[in-house]
Amino acid sequence: MRTASLLFALLLPAAALAQLSAGDVAYCNRLADLYDRYLGQSDNSPQRDNPANSLDGQVASVQCREGRAARAIPTLERILRGNGFTLPARG
Repeated sequence: MRTASLLFALLLPAAALAQLSAGDVAYCNRLADLYDRYLGQSDNSPQRDNPANSLDGQVASVQCREGRAARAIPTLERILRGNGFTLPARG
């Protein structure tokens, strides 16, 4: 019984990640595009003096690009909303 409980506990996070849809990843990438374009670092200006350019935002943007949307979406939504952005439609 204890082994079954341990196995269930280990598989639960994997099952939650598997529930992410392609739509979630696409939404995350749209959020990351907004963040990168208006608040984050760009190729032309590696260091912006923008307080909205946070380490959290940069990490979340990279997580989106790597397909780890579950962690990145809430962070990017919070940062974008906090800076007056209207979020794109989800889905």
